[in-house]
Amino acid sequence: MKLVTSSQISEIDAYAKQKLGIPMQELITRAGRAVAKVVRERIPAGGRVVILAGRGNNGADGYSAAIELMDTHRVVVYDVLQAGQKTDVGRSFVERYLSLGGSLLSLTEEEESRMDLTAADCIVDAIFGTGLRGEIPENLRRLAKAVKAAVGVQKIAVDVPLGVNADDGSVTEDAIYVGATVELSFIKVGILSYPARSFVGDIILDDLSLPTAELEAQLPFPNRLIEKCWVEQNLPAREKNTHKGSFGSLMVIAGSETYRGAAALALEGALRGGVGLIRYYGTEPLCAELVKRFPEVIYEKTEDTENISESAIAALTQASGKHKATLIGCGSGQSRGLGTLIRALLASEGGPLILDADAINSLAIDREESLAALRAAVRPVILTPHPMEFCRLSGMGISTVQKHRIESARAFAKDVGCILVLKGAGTLVTDGEELYINHTGSSALAKAGSGDVLAGFLSSLAASGASPIVAAALAPYFHGRAADTLAREFSSFGVIPSDLPKQIARELSTFQNDSEEI
Repeated sequence: MKLVTSSQISEIDAYAKQKLGIPMQELITRAGRAVAKVVRERIPAGGRVVILAGRGNNGADGYSAAIELMDTHRVVVYDVLQAGQKTDVGRSFVERYLSLGGSLLSLTEEEESRMDLTAADCIVDAIFGTGLRGEIPENLRRLAKAVKAAVGVQKIAVDVPLGVNADDGSVTEDAIYVGATVELSFIKVGILSYPARSFVGDIILDDLSLPTAELEAQLPFPNRLIEKCWVEQNLPAREKNTHKGSFGSLMVIAGSETYRGAAALALEGALRGGVGLIRYYGTEPLCAELVKRFPEVIYEKTEDTENISESAIAALTQASGKHKATLIGCGSGQSRGLGTLIRALLASEGGPLILDADAINSLAIDREESLAALRAAVRPVILTPHPMEFCRLSGMGISTVQKHRIESARAFAKDVGCILVLKGAGTLVTDGEELYINHTGSSALAKAGSGDVLAGFLSSLAASGASPIVAAALAPYFHGRAADTLAREFSSFGVIPSDLPKQIARELSTFQNDSEEI
């Protein structure tokens, strides 16, 4: 599903008017019907509906909804900015509402507004929508607090709740929580990312009867929700007349004496992802241990990465160039030696280099040198950090990253020229231009080892033929989907990372039919 930014809404409105012949008056009428429909589904006839209207198109949508609801509900509209409507089209909806006997009030007294809001059955936020930038204006903070204090009242937002940024998913201190957000024409990218996702409630899309396929073909849409239909179109095909070489080879450098299990989880994640051949490089004890669990893997002994020699780095760099993809870092242990190896890999030609966990932590030790190496990389690079790992390498504060996940991820990926998989609730995948948001997964994945499985599975997809950005987007979708299925059986408490690889394979099976009738 394509997602839009606030600036794209203006482009869509202009295209609808100029190319499709749909005037703004008609779009606002359709928007009002969409909002009214949601109100009627949630509030019985006769209920009191308070609509908070701003002065832009979002406010006009509110007046339009009020007109639609007047015959079934008790409606009052508040002109929250005491400024009416700024366009002739918007003013026409105000005039029609008043001509039908509608009640229009101004919010001037705190106690009066609080009393009215708490007495309502439903509050509709049609104040700013996508138009708010930065903090809520001082004169509306009191209103925001009054809305939040109206406990037990149904709250519905038009496009975006007050205090939520439509583009980067950030929220202000006084942002309001709603039970439902009515998305008009397209879903706004910011509301699907945390923290905004926690504020918007149920997301209800109404396309306003616009030809979405035509719009998507004519206008750029770089933001996408990862969903089943996209996965079906982009999951690499597996033809019958193939052999192991058809599905690539993956080089894995993972694990350490301290984190032995990480290598096992990454290897099983990779094996279940369909790659034709995996070659694992590790110390002799790790190889001896892992071969008992995964005889399918080819094992190559190498030095411990903490004190790795120049000759070993040269050998590993050469070997990496012979594989379709290389995964490094899962449980490897943070060290300067590992950072040196990774920078050598970045400077060498080869398939996608997937850097996870301690690979990222080790690069952060000599951060400026590592960032320069990333910018100069001669091969595709995929980073798969959780937020704290991302902060160590990027230099951003954790509060900034968590409040502005989309903006932080996109800016970093564009700066260093990598594909970033920023893990967490609503995992983000971006190359600095395109952005994919994942909606599968839950707290069932909030356990040590889950990321190792994800990194292995992602690397397998990259090695077996998926483009780096597609592999990076497919992996969290199936990883989260597997966790969701398992949680229905074991609960989010009881799912463990070692459950995930086989379940990922089961989820893959629902997208592929290998049967052939004779």
